[in-house]
Amino acid sequence: MNQVDPITLEVVRGYLVSTVLQMRATLIRTAYAPILYEMHDFSCGLMTAGGELLAMSEDFSGHVFAMALGLNEARKKFNDQMFPGDVLVTNDPYTGGTHLNDIAFYTPFFVDGRLLLYIGVRAHWADVGGANPGSFSGQDTEIYQEGVRLEPVKVVERGKVNQALWDVMFANMRIPEEQEGNALAMIDTAKVAEAGITELCEKYGGDTIQDCMDVMLDHAEATVRERISHLPDGEYYYEHYSDNSGLSADPLPIKVKLTIEGETMTFDFTGSSPQVNGPMNCGIPVTQGGAFVIVKCWLDPKTPVNGGTFRPMRFVIPEGSNLSAELPAAVGGCWDIYRQVETAVVGLFAQFMPDELGGETPGGDNHNYISGYDHTRSRRYLVYEAPHAGMPATSETDGATGCILYDCGGIPTINPAEAMEQREPVLIETLVARIDGESPGYRRSGFGITRRVRVLEDNSQLSVMTDRAVIPPWGAAGAYPGGLNSFTVLRDGEEIEPSHIPGKVKAFPLYAGDVVVTGASSGGGVGDPLEREVEMVLKDVFLEYVTPERARDVYGVAIENGEVNPDETRKLRDALRGQRCYLKVSDWDDEFDERGLRLARLSRGTADRIGVRDGDMLEYVSATTAPLRAWARVVDEAADGTVPLGPRARNILRIGIGDEIWLRRLQIKAPTLA
Repeated sequence: MNQVDPITLEVVRGYLVSTVLQMRATLIRTAYAPILYEMHDFSCGLMTAGGELLAMSEDFSGHVFAMALGLNEARKKFNDQMFPGDVLVTNDPYTGGTHLNDIAFYTPFFVDGRLLLYIGVRAHWADVGGANPGSFSGQDTEIYQEGVRLEPVKVVERGKVNQALWDVMFANMRIPEEQEGNALAMIDTAKVAEAGITELCEKYGGDTIQDCMDVMLDHAEATVRERISHLPDGEYYYEHYSDNSGLSADPLPIKVKLTIEGETMTFDFTGSSPQVNGPMNCGIPVTQGGAFVIVKCWLDPKTPVNGGTFRPMRFVIPEGSNLSAELPAAVGGCWDIYRQVETAVVGLFAQFMPDELGGETPGGDNHNYISGYDHTRSRRYLVYEAPHAGMPATSETDGATGCILYDCGGIPTINPAEAMEQREPVLIETLVARIDGESPGYRRSGFGITRRVRVLEDNSQLSVMTDRAVIPPWGAAGAYPGGLNSFTVLRDGEEIEPSHIPGKVKAFPLYAGDVVVTGASSGGGVGDPLEREVEMVLKDVFLEYVTPERARDVYGVAIENGEVNPDETRKLRDALRGQRCYLKVSDWDDEFDERGLRLARLSRGTADRIGVRDGDMLEYVSATTAPLRAWARVVDEAADGTVPLGPRARNILRIGIGDEIWLRRLQIKAPTLA
């Protein structure tokens, strides 16, 4: 490492983070759109001249990581043709973006004629054109339906706006005055950072600032390498499944092999789903970002985030997969893929960090748009939200209720009711925690929320992009699956499914008086719910998070007249344990169907015992780690009382031949195919 005075180093480090905080405050105060000034769906960051993340604050990690990774493509394109006064703009998902709504501006910062760093701002614009208001939906088939795609291009060159590009951009977006105002606010936000960093350089000089930046990155790298070195070397596998593509009901596999060798980690996603005809695709930066989050949170949660953290990690992501999509794949569901990648990596970490278990992350981002024409205000309206979920549990704590995930910084996901009702022709009727909506466990997840939004204008429409509306999020070490995402419409007393594939909705017509009902999922719990302290179950019943029926049927707690009956509870828990199906593991090959879905061979007797038919989804439940999911294949030659498992499955579940495994049916919500 370079020798830098430690006091100067900390002053510079703190100043850079403070600069990002000032950027955030500036954008909140100057942005035109409620998605930015109310929901804070944006992120700011500083990147080195070499494209590494240097500083961030309470920003959405997925934004900032992709912003740093995407800068490399811009650097390749412009090489040494960057000058003071330039501003780059891009949202290209294949080279360094996320989905098209996330617009990134990069401003190079020079000291004494030398490029020192880049100032980055990425913000979600409510609409960037395309086939639907809001620009993406759960059933888009190609990128051209999702809006204007901008490969890295100079929108400002040497201080002069590229007016032709500027005009073309906003001519292809709905509510252009709002998006143009956002763009101006983002560019001015970078100017605030420029002023602050100029002051810092005047005090210490560009060479000292560069030395401090190098030390910050090197220290972060050394810290993570040291943490990795304490992990057991070896190869680890996990398999995870997202609901579907939006156009087909087939689940999409995410398969990952982690190789730990000394101080390095390599994530290999070979075997994951090919890119699909639907919006459930993403570019490489999103996939890498999902893995980075878990590595940072599990191994080094307390030190500042910068690009040095990422240096010990390598990736193998097959081109043309839905984790490394290519033109013309739609990418509206990129953040839902991001969540599934996070969960797959949590499943890996559960195998070698069993004392720090976590359940599945809330698997869907719940993007939903209500849009139409507001006759009272004589303008288009667009309500964009992503309702809160229940957070996953850990080995030690229950998950929080109605919150954004830990990697999302300051994004609140829903608009304040009063402000939204003043701006848009809607009425917020309810916002409540979902009763019995958790993933039950020794430590349960939090509860998602239910939000009811009444539409006050005819000729409106609803579009939704989310996951975990079919396959429930898993719980670790015996915890039960959590609640599903749900989007329905109440019309004249009837509850209507707005799409034949749950969670994927495109331009469903709405009329005045319709109520859009969103129910957010939960993350996963940890541990056997029959081991949960009865006092904790009683408290949840008292607070009306859990019904007495669920307390009895799932947690095995008998509550009578507001108190726990200890004798009845012991009997009840013994009876519930006795109903579980434990089977002896026998040797077999790992089997998959043509879609890449794992198959579970069962005898007819075993299938009858757990109430499954051929093709039903199952869960192998480990007592110590994450579960493994598969689809039943009922065969005559399988022996009752045993379950054949291949070496990879046994590796995932941390069990051996002759051990017993709990097998249970998984309740999913089947699509109603048109």
